Amino acid sequence: MAEINVASQLSYGEIAKRTDPKGGLVEIFEAMNEVNPVFKFIPAVQANRRYSHFVTRRTSVPSGTWRKFYQGTAKKASTTQTQTFPVALLEALSEVDEDLIDTSEDPAGTRRQEDMAFVEGMQQQVMDALISGTTSGTPEQIDGLQGYLNSLSNTMVFDGGNSGGTSIYVVDMSPSTTFMIYPSGATNRGPQGLSINTNPTGGNGKKWVTDSNSLDYLAYCTQFKWWVGWVVRDMLAIGRYANINPTVGGSNTFDENKLIEMLNYGRFNPRTTYILCTKEVKAQMQIRAKDKANVNFSVTNALSGEEVVMFGGYAPVMRCDSISTSETVVT
Repeated sequence: MAEINVASQLSYGEIAKRTDPKGGLVEIFEAMNEVNPVFKFIPAVQANRRYSHFVTRRTSVPSGTWRKFYQGTAKKASTTQTQTFPVALLEALSEVDEDLIDTSEDPAGTRRQEDMAFVEGMQQQVMDALISGTTSGTPEQIDGLQGYLNSLSNTMVFDGGNSGGTSIYVVDMSPSTTFMIYPSGATNRGPQGLSINTNPTGGNGKKWVTDSNSLDYLAYCTQFKWWVGWVVRDMLAIGRYANINPTVGGSNTFDENKLIEMLNYGRFNPRTTYILCTKEVKAQMQIRAKDKANVNFSVTNALSGEEVVMFGGYAPVMRCDSISTSETVVT
Protein backbone atom coordinates (compact mmCIF):
# COMPACT_ATOMS: atom_id res chain seq x y z
CA MET A 1 0.00 0.00 0.00
CA ALA A 2 1.39 3.41 -0.96
CA GLU A 3 2.01 5.90 1.83
CA ILE A 4 0.67 9.44 1.77
CA ASN A 5 2.72 12.20 3.37
CA VAL A 6 -0.05 13.82 5.43
CA ALA A 7 2.32 16.56 6.56
CA SER A 8 2.15 17.99 3.04
CA GLN A 9 -1.66 17.93 2.88
CA LEU A 10 -4.44 19.65 4.80
CA SER A 11 -6.43 16.78 6.35
CA TYR A 12 -10.03 16.32 7.51
CA GLY A 13 -8.66 16.03 11.05
CA GLU A 14 -7.05 19.46 10.70
CA ILE A 15 -10.33 20.91 9.41
CA ALA A 16 -12.12 19.44 12.44
CA LYS A 17 -9.63 21.04 14.84
CA ARG A 18 -10.27 24.41 13.19
CA THR A 19 -14.09 24.21 13.47
CA ASP A 20 -16.12 25.04 16.58
CA PRO A 21 -19.21 23.00 17.67
CA LYS A 22 -21.49 25.47 15.86
CA GLY A 23 -19.65 25.02 12.60
CA GLY A 24 -17.72 28.28 12.60
CA LEU A 25 -13.99 28.71 12.26
CA VAL A 26 -11.92 28.70 15.44
CA GLU A 27 -9.36 31.47 15.62
CA ILE A 28 -6.00 29.74 15.42
CA PHE A 29 -3.37 30.64 18.00
CA GLU A 30 -0.23 30.80 15.90
CA ALA A 31 2.08 29.00 18.31
CA MET A 32 4.66 28.56 15.54
CA ASN A 33 4.93 32.29 14.78
CA GLU A 34 8.34 33.80 15.33
CA VAL A 35 8.84 37.34 16.52
CA ASN A 36 10.61 39.41 13.88
CA PRO A 37 9.09 42.91 14.07
CA VAL A 38 12.00 44.49 12.19
CA PHE A 39 10.86 42.72 9.04
CA LYS A 40 8.31 45.44 8.26
CA PHE A 41 11.02 48.13 8.36
CA ILE A 42 13.33 46.57 5.75
CA PRO A 43 13.07 48.51 2.47
CA ALA A 44 12.59 46.54 -0.75
CA VAL A 45 14.14 48.00 -3.90
CA GLN A 46 13.88 46.94 -7.53
CA ALA A 47 17.15 45.34 -8.64
CA ASN A 48 19.15 47.34 -11.19
CA ARG A 49 19.71 44.17 -13.20
CA ARG A 50 17.17 41.48 -13.99
CA TYR A 51 18.16 38.94 -11.33
CA SER A 52 20.88 40.81 -9.46
CA HIS A 53 21.90 44.16 -8.11
CA PHE A 54 25.23 45.71 -9.09
CA VAL A 55 27.02 47.90 -6.55
CA THR A 56 30.16 50.01 -6.96
CA ARG A 57 31.98 51.22 -3.85
CA ARG A 58 34.76 53.80 -3.77
CA THR A 59 37.79 52.35 -2.01
CA SER A 60 40.17 55.30 -2.20
CA VAL A 61 40.13 58.99 -3.10
CA PRO A 62 42.92 60.92 -4.86
CA SER A 63 45.15 63.31 -2.97
CA GLY A 64 46.63 66.57 -4.18
CA THR A 65 50.25 67.76 -4.25
CA TRP A 66 51.64 70.52 -2.11
CA ARG A 67 53.80 72.19 -4.76
CA LYS A 68 56.40 74.87 -5.08
CA PHE A 69 56.99 77.10 -8.06
CA TYR A 70 58.33 75.18 -11.07
CA GLN A 71 57.44 71.83 -9.48
CA GLY A 72 55.04 69.43 -11.19
CA THR A 73 51.82 67.89 -9.84
CA ALA A 74 51.41 64.12 -9.57
CA LYS A 75 48.56 62.51 -11.51
CA LYS A 76 46.19 60.59 -9.23
CA ALA A 77 42.88 58.72 -9.56
CA SER A 78 40.33 57.16 -7.24
CA THR A 79 39.76 53.40 -7.04
CA THR A 80 36.53 51.45 -6.78
CA GLN A 81 35.30 47.98 -5.93
CA THR A 82 32.29 46.23 -7.48
CA GLN A 83 30.00 43.53 -6.14
CA THR A 84 26.94 41.77 -7.51
CA PHE A 85 24.16 40.62 -5.18
CA PRO A 86 21.84 37.89 -6.53
CA VAL A 87 18.07 37.67 -6.30
CA ALA A 88 16.78 34.30 -5.08
CA LEU A 89 13.34 32.70 -5.38
CA LEU A 90 11.55 31.01 -2.49
CA GLU A 91 8.41 29.23 -3.67
CA ALA A 92 5.69 27.18 -2.00
CA LEU A 93 2.54 25.45 -3.22
CA SER A 94 -0.63 24.66 -1.28
CA GLU A 95 -2.96 21.96 -2.65
CA VAL A 96 -6.13 21.15 -0.69
CA ASP A 97 -8.76 18.64 -1.81
CA GLU A 98 -11.73 20.62 -3.14
CA ASP A 99 -14.20 18.67 -0.99
CA LEU A 100 -12.35 19.53 2.23
CA ILE A 101 -12.81 23.20 1.39
CA ASP A 102 -16.28 23.04 -0.16
CA THR A 103 -17.77 21.10 2.77
CA SER A 104 -16.36 23.57 5.30
CA GLU A 105 -18.81 26.00 6.95
CA ASP A 106 -16.57 28.84 5.76
CA PRO A 107 -14.71 27.73 2.61
CA ALA A 108 -13.04 31.09 1.95
CA GLY A 109 -12.00 31.48 5.59
CA THR A 110 -10.64 27.93 5.79
CA ARG A 111 -8.54 28.44 2.71
CA ARG A 112 -7.34 31.84 3.94
CA GLN A 113 -6.25 30.34 7.28
CA GLU A 114 -4.10 27.77 5.51
CA ASP A 115 -2.63 30.37 3.14
CA MET A 116 -1.63 32.65 6.04
CA ALA A 117 0.26 29.75 7.62
CA PHE A 118 2.33 29.52 4.42
CA VAL A 119 3.07 33.26 4.54
CA GLU A 120 4.27 33.01 8.15
CA GLY A 121 6.46 30.00 7.36
CA MET A 122 8.05 31.71 4.37
CA GLN A 123 8.60 34.90 6.36
CA GLN A 124 10.53 32.87 8.92
CA GLN A 125 12.64 31.34 6.14
CA VAL A 126 13.43 34.72 4.60
CA MET A 127 14.35 36.29 7.94
CA ASP A 128 16.56 33.28 8.74
CA ALA A 129 18.29 33.81 5.39
CA LEU A 130 18.83 37.53 6.04
CA ILE A 131 20.67 36.59 9.25
CA SER A 132 22.47 33.33 8.51
CA GLY A 133 21.84 32.37 4.87
CA THR A 134 24.76 31.31 2.69
CA THR A 135 25.36 30.66 -0.99
CA SER A 136 28.28 28.37 -0.14
CA GLY A 137 27.06 24.93 -1.18
CA THR A 138 23.57 26.36 -1.78
CA PRO A 139 23.94 28.87 -4.63
CA GLU A 140 20.16 29.17 -4.97
CA GLN A 141 20.00 30.98 -1.61
CA ILE A 142 21.31 34.37 -0.42
CA ASP A 143 24.10 35.45 1.91
CA GLY A 144 23.02 36.75 5.31
CA LEU A 145 24.67 39.15 7.73
CA GLN A 146 26.79 36.40 9.29
CA GLY A 147 28.62 35.87 6.01
CA TYR A 148 29.86 39.47 6.04
CA LEU A 149 30.58 39.56 9.78
CA ASN A 150 32.30 36.24 10.44
CA SER A 151 35.72 37.31 11.76
CA LEU A 152 36.98 39.40 14.68
CA SER A 153 39.46 40.96 12.24
CA ASN A 154 36.52 42.78 10.68
CA THR A 155 36.28 46.37 11.95
CA MET A 156 32.55 45.92 12.62
CA VAL A 157 32.74 42.65 14.60
CA PHE A 158 33.12 42.86 18.38
CA ASP A 159 33.90 40.05 20.81
CA GLY A 160 31.75 39.26 23.84
CA GLY A 161 34.31 36.78 25.17
CA ASN A 162 32.03 33.73 25.30
CA SER A 163 32.63 30.44 23.47
CA GLY A 164 29.95 31.08 20.88
CA GLY A 165 26.40 31.66 22.06
CA THR A 166 24.53 34.47 20.36
CA SER A 167 25.06 37.84 18.67
CA ILE A 168 23.60 41.30 18.41
CA TYR A 169 23.33 42.61 14.86
CA VAL A 170 23.13 46.35 14.19
CA VAL A 171 21.84 47.26 10.74
CA ASP A 172 21.18 50.56 9.02
CA MET A 173 18.27 49.74 6.73
CA SER A 174 17.75 52.18 3.88
CA PRO A 175 17.93 52.16 0.05
CA SER A 176 21.45 53.57 0.26
CA THR A 177 22.89 51.15 2.83
CA THR A 178 21.23 47.75 3.45
CA PHE A 179 18.05 46.64 1.72
CA MET A 180 16.14 43.78 0.10
CA ILE A 181 15.76 43.51 -3.66
CA TYR A 182 13.35 41.93 -6.15
CA PRO A 183 13.77 41.35 -9.91
CA SER A 184 13.15 44.26 -12.26
CA GLY A 185 10.64 42.17 -14.22
CA ALA A 186 8.78 40.41 -11.39
CA THR A 187 5.02 40.47 -12.06
CA ASN A 188 2.27 40.53 -9.44
CA ARG A 189 4.85 41.40 -6.84
CA GLY A 190 3.46 42.10 -3.41
CA PRO A 191 5.14 43.73 -0.39
CA GLN A 192 8.89 43.02 -0.19
CA GLY A 193 8.78 40.74 -3.23
CA LEU A 194 6.08 38.32 -2.00
CA SER A 195 3.21 37.37 -4.32
CA ILE A 196 0.25 35.10 -3.56
CA ASN A 197 -1.74 33.65 -6.45
CA THR A 198 -4.93 31.87 -5.37
CA ASN A 199 -5.83 31.03 -8.96
CA PRO A 200 -2.58 30.10 -10.73
CA THR A 201 -4.20 27.75 -13.27
CA GLY A 202 -7.72 29.17 -13.68
CA GLY A 203 -10.86 27.19 -12.92
CA ASN A 204 -11.82 28.99 -9.70
CA GLY A 205 -8.43 28.24 -8.19
CA LYS A 206 -8.74 24.49 -8.75
CA LYS A 207 -6.47 22.15 -10.63
CA TRP A 208 -6.14 18.44 -11.20
CA VAL A 209 -3.52 16.82 -8.97
CA THR A 210 -2.32 13.24 -8.64
CA ASP A 211 -2.30 11.12 -5.47
CA SER A 212 0.31 8.53 -4.51
CA ASN A 213 -1.50 5.93 -6.64
CA SER A 214 -1.37 8.18 -9.74
CA LEU A 215 -5.12 8.85 -9.50
CA ASP A 216 -6.44 12.34 -10.17
CA TYR A 217 -8.58 14.61 -8.01
CA LEU A 218 -9.40 18.31 -7.97
CA ALA A 219 -7.70 20.55 -5.43
CA TYR A 220 -7.67 24.21 -4.59
CA CYS A 221 -4.20 25.52 -5.35
CA THR A 222 -2.36 28.57 -4.03
CA GLN A 223 1.07 29.51 -5.32
CA PHE A 224 3.45 31.57 -3.20
CA LYS A 225 6.51 33.25 -4.70
CA TRP A 226 8.99 35.33 -2.76
CA TRP A 227 11.69 37.03 -4.78
CA VAL A 228 14.35 38.19 -2.36
CA GLY A 229 17.90 39.45 -2.37
CA TRP A 230 19.92 41.11 0.39
CA VAL A 231 22.19 43.98 -0.55
CA VAL A 232 24.83 45.33 1.82
CA ARG A 233 25.91 48.43 -0.04
CA ASP A 234 27.83 50.00 2.84
CA MET A 235 29.92 47.54 4.86
CA LEU A 236 30.13 50.04 7.71
CA ALA A 237 26.33 50.11 7.96
CA ILE A 238 26.21 46.63 9.51
CA GLY A 239 27.84 45.36 12.71
CA ARG A 240 27.93 42.29 14.92
CA TYR A 241 28.59 41.95 18.63
CA ALA A 242 29.34 38.22 18.76
CA ASN A 243 30.10 35.55 21.36
CA ILE A 244 27.50 36.67 23.92
CA ASN A 245 26.36 34.28 26.63
CA PRO A 246 22.55 34.17 26.29
CA THR A 247 22.05 33.05 29.91
CA VAL A 248 20.78 35.90 32.09
CA GLY A 249 23.10 36.34 35.07
CA GLY A 250 25.96 34.38 33.53
CA SER A 251 29.43 35.52 32.61
CA ASN A 252 30.24 37.18 29.26
CA THR A 253 26.70 38.49 28.87
CA PHE A 254 25.67 41.76 27.25
CA ASP A 255 27.98 44.73 27.82
CA GLU A 256 26.70 48.06 26.50
CA ASN A 257 30.27 49.33 26.10
CA LYS A 258 30.71 47.00 23.09
CA LEU A 259 27.53 48.34 21.52
CA ILE A 260 28.63 51.93 22.08
CA GLU A 261 31.92 51.14 20.32
CA MET A 262 30.12 49.60 17.36
CA LEU A 263 27.72 52.50 16.92
CA ASN A 264 30.66 54.90 16.86
CA TYR A 265 32.88 52.83 14.55
CA GLY A 266 30.22 52.34 11.91
CA ARG A 267 28.07 54.61 9.76
CA PHE A 268 24.63 54.42 11.33
CA ASN A 269 21.81 56.85 10.62
CA PRO A 270 19.68 57.45 13.76
CA ARG A 271 16.50 57.34 11.67
CA THR A 272 17.12 53.99 9.98
CA THR A 273 19.27 51.93 12.38
CA TYR A 274 17.93 48.88 14.23
CA ILE A 275 19.49 46.65 16.89
CA LEU A 276 18.51 42.98 16.48
CA CYS A 277 18.89 40.42 19.25
CA THR A 278 17.34 37.34 20.82
CA LYS A 279 14.76 37.50 23.60
CA GLU A 280 17.47 36.43 26.05
CA VAL A 281 19.76 39.34 25.17
CA LYS A 282 16.85 41.77 25.11
CA ALA A 283 16.01 40.61 28.65
CA GLN A 284 19.63 41.32 29.67
CA MET A 285 19.31 44.80 28.19
CA GLN A 286 16.04 45.55 29.97
CA ILE A 287 17.48 44.38 33.28
CA ARG A 288 20.22 46.97 32.79
CA ALA A 289 17.65 49.52 31.66
CA LYS A 290 15.73 49.31 34.95
CA ASP A 291 18.73 50.90 36.62
CA LYS A 292 17.73 54.57 36.28
CA ALA A 293 21.38 55.56 36.49
CA ASN A 294 21.98 53.79 33.16
CA VAL A 295 21.58 56.59 30.63
CA ASN A 296 22.17 54.36 27.60
CA PHE A 297 18.66 52.91 27.62
CA SER A 298 15.22 54.45 27.45
CA VAL A 299 11.75 53.02 26.96
CA THR A 300 9.29 54.83 24.69
CA ASN A 301 5.85 54.07 23.28
CA ALA A 302 5.46 53.37 19.58
CA LEU A 303 2.45 54.62 17.58
CA SER A 304 0.78 51.28 18.30
CA GLY A 305 1.15 51.85 22.03
CA GLU A 306 3.70 49.08 22.53
CA GLU A 307 6.84 49.78 24.52
CA VAL A 308 10.07 50.06 22.54
CA VAL A 309 13.50 49.82 24.17
CA MET A 310 15.87 52.44 22.74
CA PHE A 311 19.65 52.38 23.01
CA GLY A 312 21.85 55.45 22.86
CA GLY A 313 18.84 57.69 22.49
CA TYR A 314 17.96 56.67 18.94
CA ALA A 315 18.37 52.99 17.99
CA PRO A 316 15.37 50.74 18.70
CA VAL A 317 16.11 47.27 20.08
CA MET A 318 14.12 44.62 18.18
CA ARG A 319 13.69 41.00 19.20
CA CYS A 320 14.58 38.72 16.29
CA ASP A 321 13.85 35.00 16.71
CA SER A 322 15.89 34.18 13.61
CA ILE A 323 19.08 34.81 15.59
CA SER A 324 20.37 31.60 17.16
CA THR A 325 21.49 31.15 20.77
CA SER A 326 23.93 28.44 19.69
CA GLU A 327 26.09 30.18 17.11
CA THR A 328 29.61 28.90 16.60
CA VAL A 329 32.36 30.94 18.19
CA VAL A 330 33.56 33.87 16.07
CA THR A 331 37.36 34.17 16.06
